[in-house]
Formats: sequence, C-alpha cells, structure tokens
Amino acid sequence: MIANFDIHGCKVRVRCLDEDLLAQVARDFSWFAVDPSGGRPNHQIELVVALPPFDGLPPVRAAFTTPRNVCFRNGTQTFVDYFGRALAVLDRDRWECTVYGTDPVLLHEIAYLQTLSVVGQHLDQRGLHRIHALAGSYRGRGVILMLPSGGGKSTMALGLLENPNFRLLAEDTPVVNRQATILPFPLRIGVRPGEQTGVPERYTRTLRRMEFDPKTVIDIDFFRDRIGAATPADYLIAGQRSLGTVSEIRPLSRAAALRALVNHMIIGLGVYQGLEFMLERGTVELLGMGGTIASRLRNAWALVNRSRPHLFVMGRDSDKNCRTLAAFLDGETAASGDPR
Repeated sequence: MIANFDIHGCKVRVRCLDEDLLAQVARDFSWFAVDPSGGRPNHQIELVVALPPFDGLPPVRAAFTTPRNVCFRNGTQTFVDYFGRALAVLDRDRWECTVYGTDPVLLHEIAYLQTLSVVGQHLDQRGLHRIHALAGSYRGRGVILMLPSGGGKSTMALGLLENPNFRLLAEDTPVVNRQATILPFPLRIGVRPGEQTGVPERYTRTLRRMEFDPKTVIDIDFFRDRIGAATPADYLIAGQRSLGTVSEIRPLSRAAALRALVNHMIIGLGVYQGLEFMLERGTVELLGMGGTIASRLRNAWALVNRSRPHLFVMGRDSDKNCRTLAAFLDGETAASGDPR
C-alpha cells in the first residue's frame, strides 16, 4: 500500500503493508496527498513492521548521537539506531529509507519526522524556507506571528479559526518564498492531552513521542475548509509572553524584526531539522556549503521589507490575546480603507 504527497514540489512516497500505520501517516499530510501514479518521488520511505536486522549491518563506528538515536555512516548509507527499538536505513544515492521496528507508534513518528526533514532540505534548496511561526490570512492580508516553542501558537490558531475573517496557512512552520509570500504548510495541530477544544473525537489522536510527553493532535481534515491560499506577508509580528494582564500590539523596528527572524527562520530554532536524516555530512556543512543561511537571510530581508513589523505583548489570558490580534487587524484594514 502506498501514500503519495507533493509538498510544494517535493514528492514523498510512503510504502507500508500495515494499513493502519499507513493511514496514520496519511492523516498527518492529507493536505498534500496526490494520486499514487504521480511520477517518480524525490524520496521514498518504506515502513516494515518487523524486528530490525541489526545482525546484518557492517561493523562501522557511530558518527554522532542524538537524544533519539545513534547514527552510523557507511559510504552512501546511513544507519539510524533508535536504541534497539527501531532501525532506519537510508540510501543517499537512491533517496530511499527503510524503517524497521515492531512498535507501529514509533514507526509512525519516525516517518513523520523524516518526511519533515526531507521536505525541509528540498525546500531550502529551492529558496523556500520554513519559519517557526503561526501564519494565516486575515481579510486577505498575510500575517506571521512568531512565538517560541510552547508560546501558545496552537491556542491562538484554534481561537482564530473561529473568526470568519481568518484563514490558516500554517500553525507551526509556514513556508516563505523570495517574494515574501507565505505558502500554506498545514499539518496536524498539537494540544495538551485533556485540553478542551470542542473538536469531535474522530478528528483527534493522542500520540506517544520519543522525547516528550504524549500530545493530542487535531487532524487537518477538521479545519480543511479554513485553509487559505498563498498570501503576501503584510504583517510580521514578534510575540512576547507576559505574566501580566496587558495584551497589546505596537510597532517594531525593522532591525528588531530581523533579529527575531534570525532565531525563528535563519537559524530555525523550533523548526525540525532532523540531523539524523540529513543526506549530507551534517548541519554545519549543509548550511555552509549549500548557502542555506544566505538564502534564508535573503528571504528574511524580503519579509522585513515587505511587511509591517509589530511587537505583540501577550498576557496570561489567551482569549484576550486572540481578541487583541483580531481587533488590531480589523483596525488596520479599516484604516487602509480596503475592507477586502
């Protein structure tokens, strides 16, 4: 059985004989699903529910270790050992990866993370870069809200989705091109287990994760009709958490906005990179030799010059924060005389 995805030109094919496991991956990327006969993929992932074949591996030494796994390199092959629980075998010449393991939950997570890593590399090479932010369009105006991990992007996204003027482009990692246009990158939305969202159970799953506590995710299909089209970035907003009750938005200098983009886009803090899945020899070489940092800087500079930078001081009341953002955007639209 096969699932095919076309993510802004990066074609990924996932194969698996376990129908339920393949369905889990398909739910994660359903916005990008395409016909299986859509031509040769850029990358193929095969999930095999079986004991990892460690005995047949060459006796190579570890290249590096992450909190999730140990990585080994042997010519054009990379072996990723998930501490005996699973094994990923990457062929860098053929752009193929086979993942072995007996825990379907772990195989699902590996497939999800590897897909994000491969797509990120492919987009970087084409001058399309992810930014750690919430993005959408409000009355046709593109909005990017940068917040740190755990800063409330999911809560804000769910709140804004209740506003008829809002269309979601991405809850966590929108893609920005050279012209400072935001491309949709909708994925599942993660919330804390037990959080009251009002979303029907058929659209939610609670997932176990390798490094973190379980997370409840909301499928793309729940908000599919609220996803917008590519939109030029009109507002670039840097969010700042506060322990107080004040919720306000005020102008931000372009220099300060660019500094925020250094973390959220150029370095990519909060954006999953997947060092173990890099098809080169490591992050430093990939960024340096490929010119990725320079390319991200160009897109960041285009964003700063195309948009209106603002600082959003966010208090403890998430509903109030959501109302503040909507009121700000309504006011901006009215002031411009363009109700859209």
